[in-house]
Amino acid sequence: MENLIQQWMPRNIINIIRKEKSQFSTDNLLKAAQNADGKFLVPTIFSIVENPEPSYKFIKEVFGALLFQTHDNILMDYSLCERVDLGAQVLLDIIQLDILSFYSKCRRHKKTIPKVKNIGGRNVNNEDVLKMLFSVGSPAVLKGDKRDFPDIIPYNLCVYERPLTLDSTKPSRQKDIDTTTLVDYVLDCLQRMDKFLTSEKLDDLCTVISEILINAEEHSSNQKRFSIGYFQETNNIEAHFGVFRLAILNFGDNIYSKFKDPDCPNKEIVKRMEQLSKNYTERKLFYRKKFEEETLWTLYSLQEGVTSVSKNMYKKRGHGSIRFIESFFNIKGSQAADDISQMAILSGNTSIIFDGRYEIINKHDDNGQKFQVMTFNDSGNINEAPDENYVKFMKEDFPGTMISAKILFNEDDFEHEIES
Repeated sequence: MENLIQQWMPRNIINIIRKEKSQFSTDNLLKAAQNADGKFLVPTIFSIVENPEPSYKFIKEVFGALLFQTHDNILMDYSLCERVDLGAQVLLDIIQLDILSFYSKCRRHKKTIPKVKNIGGRNVNNEDVLKMLFSVGSPAVLKGDKRDFPDIIPYNLCVYERPLTLDSTKPSRQKDIDTTTLVDYVLDCLQRMDKFLTSEKLDDLCTVISEILINAEEHSSNQKRFSIGYFQETNNIEAHFGVFRLAILNFGDNIYSKFKDPDCPNKEIVKRMEQLSKNYTERKLFYRKKFEEETLWTLYSLQEGVTSVSKNMYKKRGHGSIRFIESFFNIKGSQAADDISQMAILSGNTSIIFDGRYEIINKHDDNGQKFQVMTFNDSGNINEAPDENYVKFMKEDFPGTMISAKILFNEDDFEHEIES
């Protein structure tokens, strides 16, 4: 079986299961599948951002059962599930998609016949969960069982595989194509609502999508990048608005490991990070399993002027993260106008959440040059510990990097006709 996995299993899965310290190591997956005892119960809130421990536990149970084929039927029970987060669902679906591809190759070459006969869901009682599953979730992605809902417009799973000859430190043309496709998709969704973005909000939307895509490629150690989303319209007596959900992810090295790599090309930034770690250590600001060096370095990677790419090779990088964060906040606006929009970055054991409680702060260096920071504390000082409710070290590790966003489009984002 090991030879078959090495030969035919998609590289994404091999890279995930071969990391011994990962929650998705083969040992951990086997234990999870055995503990599940054939009962695959979806958590009440299936979200690796808001409810990580039970959500990852469920994913590991399904992942392990698929990998080790411990059950003939793997039926996921949604009877208790009230909400499904797009990021958790797409992680589960990509795993299933890759292992089903492996099964198919096994059958085609007649080396072994997979024991798993049926994979699916049951007892989907919540209407919003049902809409999500049958528009962009497992039934739609794995079985082509897509259903039309009047308030849902899906953005189908997009898989981009970077050519082996393309330098990962340079932006791909595909990023521009995917940005245009995604922006046009959102505009089409809004046009169906008879709404049009202001030019400023359109610029911000382009920046958010473009910079998230290029960050996904820049930090990826694998060739593949995944994106998926859906737009949901609400139209009632009180309000008419739309919410766009998007998840972009890759597998492989996380942000911290890219900077920690001895071959990281941006030595100057690494030295700054090491000095920052020294300061935190001396002041005893690190707490095991709560706030560790990985968390700090991932947070630092968001600051203006910080990139793992050598600036000699790609001089424009170092502003990308702060740009898409700023543009996201521009679309979001004030908490009073929008308490729905939220963005999250998951990378390795780090989770960072943006909801407007903390904003970007403008500062000046010793030469009077302005720069921007996102520190998640009231002092605006990266040398001070961030709010643990927003910047967290997670016990469970994400096997790469994912940026997920929920963006509300309401009246303050739309053009309005001027009455004559």
